[in-house]
Amino acid sequence: LPEGDAAVSQPTTITARIDAAPVASGLVVVGRVVLPGPAAAVAVGEDAVWVLLEQGVLLRVDPDRHRVTGRLELGAPTGPLAVGAGAVWVGNGQATVTARVDPVRLRVTARFDHYVVAVAHGVLWSYCCRRGYKPMGFSRIDARTLRPRPPLVVTDALGRRQPVGRLAVGADAVWTQATEDRRVWRVPLAGGPARAVARLSGLAYGLAADEGAVWVLSGTGDPGNQSDRTGRLRRLDQRTGTVTATTPLPDLAASLAVGPILGGGALWLAGPSTRLQDGGGILVRVDPASGRVTGWFRQPLGFAQDVLAAGRRGAWVGTAVPELLHVVPA
Repeated sequence: LPEGDAAVSQPTTITARIDAAPVASGLVVVGRVVLPGPAAAVAVGEDAVWVLLEQGVLLRVDPDRHRVTGRLELGAPTGPLAVGAGAVWVGNGQATVTARVDPVRLRVTARFDHYVVAVAHGVLWSYCCRRGYKPMGFSRIDARTLRPRPPLVVTDALGRRQPVGRLAVGADAVWTQATEDRRVWRVPLAGGPARAVARLSGLAYGLAADEGAVWVLSGTGDPGNQSDRTGRLRRLDQRTGTVTATTPLPDLAASLAVGPILGGGALWLAGPSTRLQDGGGILVRVDPASGRVTGWFRQPLGFAQDVLAAGRRGAWVGTAVPELLHVVPA
């Protein structure tokens, strides 16, 4: 298996002054949405931006006017949040029940006993088939009928079940790496044995997939260490698993970051900054073709945890103010 350190290095050097004002290079804030409470999640889809507040309120935001155009009280706690297949999907916080919300009328049209972490190919994806505390496969629910499909259990060529972790759904496969495992697995959507396509140094903290590549955010430091500067974003060839680009991210605390998220022709990552002594966060834009950092935005007041989404109009990220920022290339 190819090693992640045998990569094409794309070094990143970022220098910024530390003060109370945001500092950016290559990115610009084109809109702000003041929120009535802290955000728990954000998603883009169905012609809107969706913000889930910690108190259990779902907001619909117009992405052009940067205005809240709808509000739905769901009750706390809530999450996760996903958008797709003609609906908004909101969990109840305990990962046991999900509400399907009509994006136009802002009305709950169904509730079912499950949770949703991704929507792709007309399917609602989550985890299943636990062995002890480890999930060994992916649950699949038809987004139209809400009927379960056969789960996608991860087995290797010898028929042995393998634990799964973060997932990214691609065109013909699901990609995953278990928390304790350095192997990146390709799980065919059509069924059959999974294949370990790469073994990377460090633990994976985020996955994304497009038509041509798989992206893995990882780090070799201790999980949760905000000063850890070992974060890297690697691009893998989907067929061979070869690392075709490596982007060092020394300014981003990888184990506490959200992303990579694909949208607007770029990869986006956000999280605590390792350079700001008094806290604060950094948003990073990466070019998928070259693997180079093409923009960054520092927020001394910090970003809301896990509140990052992207679409064709750029990225949306929550702050501690609380507010939602719309960020695009400068």
